[in-house]
Amino acid sequence: MLEQISASKSEILDAAAHCFMTLGADAASIDDIAASLGSTKGRIYHHFPSKGALLAAVQLRAARFTYGAVQAVIDERLTPEACLHKMAQAHVLEVLRSLPYHKVILQTFTGARGKSPSKAAEEGLQAQVRAEQRQYTELFAAQVSRGMANGTFAPRTLRVTVAGLMLTLNSPVFWYQSGRGDEQNFRKTVADDLAEMALASLRA
Repeated sequence: MLEQISASKSEILDAAAHCFMTLGADAASIDDIAASLGSTKGRIYHHFPSKGALLAAVQLRAARFTYGAVQAVIDERLTPEACLHKMAQAHVLEVLRSLPYHKVILQTFTGARGKSPSKAAEEGLQAQVRAEQRQYTELFAAQVSRGMANGTFAPRTLRVTVAGLMLTLNSPVFWYQSGRGDEQNFRKTVADDLAEMALASLRA
């Protein structure tokens, strides 16, 4: 699901994610992103026709980062609980690795972003973001449904259960701060603990 892009385009997306995260998606400008790159606006416009298109591309890449990490660990031979545990760990580790991208997603969900894109192309990109986010959530829904069917997980409304599960797994977006000396080990601890908390909330 994660598309192959040029190093230049990847660098622009990384810079945009950091700018949108620190300045706010509405306040950050193409000038700000160009300045952080030590580049010109022309370089950005070569790849992205507008700020709205760039913002959508950042959001889409965030969804594709987690999709790729989680899809790689899905193993239908495992029990639903074991499979979901691996998926949860992979999700959290990827969120922590690409945290600026996911903080931009948070801004979108909480309404921190300003006006919605008005151009048809940008609206199409936002629709694609939403579609791929739903597709990603379905990976988790499938395992939760399996677990409910075999009695491992408590029978609850699937949509509500999965929404709660994802809120737990995405919680580091609210509070995690990078820069610890033992960051790699701490990230693993966070992923392990959140995966276990998420599974505990599902068990019958």
